[in-house]
Amino acid sequence: MKTIIAKSAILASMMAAPLTGCVDEVFPNDDIVTEEQLDDLSAGLDGLVNAVAGYIGMSETYGSSIEFDLGYPALSMIRDTYCSDFTIHSTGYDYFYYWAVNSYLGGNYSTAAYPWRYYYKWIENANIILRKEFSENQRHNFGTAHFYRAWAYMDLARLYEYRATGVSSLDAQAEANGIDGLTVPCITETTTEAEARNTPRLKFYDMYAFILADLRKAETYLADCGEADRKAHNMPDISVVDGLLARFYLEVATRFELRPEHLSEYLESDADLGASTATEAYSLAADYARRAIASSSSAILDQSTWFGGSGYNNGFNSASDWMLGAIIGKEILSSSDWRNFIGHLSPEQYYGVGGITCESGVYTNTYGAQRTISRRLYDQISDTDWRKLTWLSPDDAGESNNGKYPTAVADGHFKTIPPYAAFKFRPKDGERSDYSVGSAADFPLMRIEEMHFILAEAEAAAGNIGSGIATLQELMRTRCADYTCTAASLDDFREELMLQKRIEFWGEGIVFWDFKRLALPVVRGYRGTNVPSAYRLNSIEGYCAPWFNAYIPTKETGMNPAMKPNPDPSGTIDKWEE
Repeated sequence: MKTIIAKSAILASMMAAPLTGCVDEVFPNDDIVTEEQLDDLSAGLDGLVNAVAGYIGMSETYGSSIEFDLGYPALSMIRDTYCSDFTIHSTGYDYFYYWAVNSYLGGNYSTAAYPWRYYYKWIENANIILRKEFSENQRHNFGTAHFYRAWAYMDLARLYEYRATGVSSLDAQAEANGIDGLTVPCITETTTEAEARNTPRLKFYDMYAFILADLRKAETYLADCGEADRKAHNMPDISVVDGLLARFYLEVATRFELRPEHLSEYLESDADLGASTATEAYSLAADYARRAIASSSSAILDQSTWFGGSGYNNGFNSASDWMLGAIIGKEILSSSDWRNFIGHLSPEQYYGVGGITCESGVYTNTYGAQRTISRRLYDQISDTDWRKLTWLSPDDAGESNNGKYPTAVADGHFKTIPPYAAFKFRPKDGERSDYSVGSAADFPLMRIEEMHFILAEAEAAAGNIGSGIATLQELMRTRCADYTCTAASLDDFREELMLQKRIEFWGEGIVFWDFKRLALPVVRGYRGTNVPSAYRLNSIEGYCAPWFNAYIPTKETGMNPAMKPNPDPSGTIDKWEE
């Protein structure tokens, strides 16, 4: 019997014992999982591949004690919480509080453990498939495993790589530790336990090369896999592979543009990324975005689809509307009625902390944990942009709907919803009472709109700002018929593009990657802000927010001495005071 994971998340993302819901709990006891045990979880290669895709939507991955354990949607919520625009009406039942206030994010707290262990478990599930003997008739399964492993490592590399924060104590510690340009350890299907115990964090160019190799294999194995060939919308087809390649090259290009010393390091290395300049990488990002758009069966969401069509029962809850989504079936829902993303993100349901309670026809905002858009971003949405109806205007809060907003909730319910709350994510089929039905809703992972944003930015950054403006205007006029972009420089264009991207992908966890690659400022404290007092943290202009550099759990660096740690970002920015 071959032991494949032991005593550490990075040695295999062991799952034997749950973390508790208390923030001061550390890792559970060590354990060992064997390949035979994991093979018993499903029947055959098809079952294993289904498990890799299904893991994205699975909550309670560490048991039933962590209120923020919602699967990949939770990681997306964490990423949006890190930024400027995804806030909350009242903090009492905010289970993402510690990420929002930048505290308890180091050591062996569950807040530090959760993302690290989630990703490495996901990677190990893909590695199990890739240890199998390859057969041509299983090429789609192997392509899916390579695709999701590339996705996981791309997330990990971007999340854990340290970027300068402007906080002198953190940046000095990072320099002393020599962690510039380091990503995460790479555990593959051939890594032994002994190797895993002494595996350093890869330099960015080596990690990029590994990710690209996985994507090339996914591209080859899924070349003939189109919309009609994939089993479900949580499985990649060739358009989705092209979409991830577009994301990949946008990341590479921005690094080469903004960090020329890293371009020099890469050119002196043995890595081959198919591009030797920022312009070449932007051109590749644009090319793959075009390919994804051309080969995808997905369409840009129109107003009706965005808001759920007749009856407002769906909207952002069906993977069939997107290029790729997490499918959250009834069978993998949490045992808790609020430990699911609908229970946190939809104000239309009656069972979660983000909803409204209803007893005997009386509606009460019992928990107050409705997710809201920041006032500053809301105020920048044009009144002629139909997306603005996604959020409840403060002028209309407490009043009757009178058909203005896309929701079918009762008038008493509507009057209880707080200002700036979002109608974007809806319970499945409009079911508000039974969480086992309403929360079996899908979560978006990749939408065709993102490809248009990547294409626009890549065109402009590659030197054709006019083409980038035209691409952005074409997309935005599907949201706002009179939209015009007047940017005269690349910096101005990026600022406008990111404004629209923040509006478009609110709540989807997409724009964090842009905030980090472009070192965009996080601004939550300002006069008139609707962000709760404890959350009013502003990052230092021109630098990454400290909490963007996720902390590698102490237990992991202790078990793997070759892995240099990041500084603990907790509490390093003072709260803004008016």
